[in-house]
Amino acid sequence: MPEYTISTQSGADWPDIPAGKLSSYLAPKSQPCEIVEDGSVLVLRIGDATVHVSWELLGTWYVDIEGSASLEQADTIASEIARQLGDATAEQAVWYRVTD
Repeated sequence: MPEYTISTQSGADWPDIPAGKLSSYLAPKSQPCEIVEDGSVLVLRIGDATVHVSWELLGTWYVDIEGSASLEQADTIASEIARQLGDATAEQAVWYRVTD
């Protein structure tokens, strides 16, 4: 189950994104997805993958992807979420795969 963090390249905090509107900022637009929950946590289904996106630490979004077909697919999903977040907030986003 790949896990990711997304932060700003500058290290600055992210602007506020209102709960209940996360999907309009974070749901990948290049892939069909079903929005399961759009509150303080965004839960999406993309193919067989279930994606959870949440605000975890100051300046950091956390992405958890369960059931992705491959690590490459999971990386693509996380990368697109980061890009869209950066575009929506006028910040440069960087994402990292969390490893043990």
